[in-house]
Amino acid sequence: MFAYLRKSVLPSSKPSVKRSARPLLENLGDRLPLYSTYGGTWVYGSRITFSFMPDQTSVGGTPSVLFQTLDARFAQATWELQFQKAAAVWQTVANINLSQVSDDGSREAINGNQQDDPRFGDIRIGMVNLGSSSLGETFLPPPFNGGTAAGDIFLNSTADWQINTDYDLETVAIHEFGHALGLGESQITTACMYDYYNGMKQSLTIDDIAGIQSVWGAPQPDQFNSNGQNNDSPNTPANITPYISSNGQIAIPNLRITNACQPEWFSVTVPASTTGTMVVTAQSANLSMLSPSVWLYKPGPKLPIAIGSASSTAYGATVSYSLAGVQAGQTYLIRALGNAAGNPTGGFGLEVNFGSATQPPIPPPNTVVLQQPDQGGGTSATSVQVPTGMGEQRTRSR
Repeated sequence: MFAYLRKSVLPSSKPSVKRSARPLLENLGDRLPLYSTYGGTWVYGSRITFSFMPDQTSVGGTPSVLFQTLDARFAQATWELQFQKAAAVWQTVANINLSQVSDDGSREAINGNQQDDPRFGDIRIGMVNLGSSSLGETFLPPPFNGGTAAGDIFLNSTADWQINTDYDLETVAIHEFGHALGLGESQITTACMYDYYNGMKQSLTIDDIAGIQSVWGAPQPDQFNSNGQNNDSPNTPANITPYISSNGQIAIPNLRITNACQPEWFSVTVPASTTGTMVVTAQSANLSMLSPSVWLYKPGPKLPIAIGSASSTAYGATVSYSLAGVQAGQTYLIRALGNAAGNPTGGFGLEVNFGSATQPPIPPPNTVVLQQPDQGGGTSATSVQVPTGMGEQRTRSR
């Protein structure tokens, strides 16, 4: 049976945890990874959504107070960014995309889709009073929790939340997102998934990366960078002219920037049906946490000649660049990449519009998974310990 916000999981109901081998009694270089995994995952990693519960959302009869608690300390955009950055940290190194969606305030654990419920994110983020011994708790992902509660994250409304100092909101968000994506605790003290809060950790260790990749694999290149193809240079652009539809539009989904230094180059020839205007769009909104950039060029005798660009630092956005005066038969180069001032990696879609009709956004992939029976639900809790004396406050998972 499903249970709300248990501070620990009873032995009879706690799912078995796959833990990698302990280190051999050899030199430190021979140590094996010490991450752990729960053995559960979301069915679709192509788009795992998250949302912020509005205040008064019922959490087992207790109203969530996420907004009023954090709004009292920080600007809303500032504290939301800490969660967006936390999601992007995992997306960067794993074959997954995360995307922020809206939340209608339905009660937590209401009947509905396990994944891609239209009312809220797969992972919902709320805040309630967890007492004096817990920073946050996360419900285990599927299949342990088979309904809408799977992966839900709750932070403690009584904790002394800070940004870039202890208790750092992004640090705890990274840890809890790790649980929601299938990771258990690590035995390595410097890891984000270590069971003690022992200072800010806003980037993953080798152990964290090995753990998440054991669940999801490494980021995979898209169709234009696999099977012997490569479009990371203006000398090898992918020709997308054949993608032009009868209404003068191109829409290519399922593209991905897999590392911060990777651009994707495309070439396109203006069709006879052009209206004289070319609109190029890079979309990660509703698809991933990528901060997209798009550039338009004319081919040059040696190097392409830049015409213009559009870019965003937002985590999940849509940017467009429009050029008037294009003529049928002209060829242009398009460069799509991530903005390093935001999040430079993740999935996106590319659109080009030569026609007169408005071009709709690229729809997200179908990730609907209906509610399933729980298979040993529970939570993974990050619990605060307040030491006596002047020692540092630390937290650990119980």
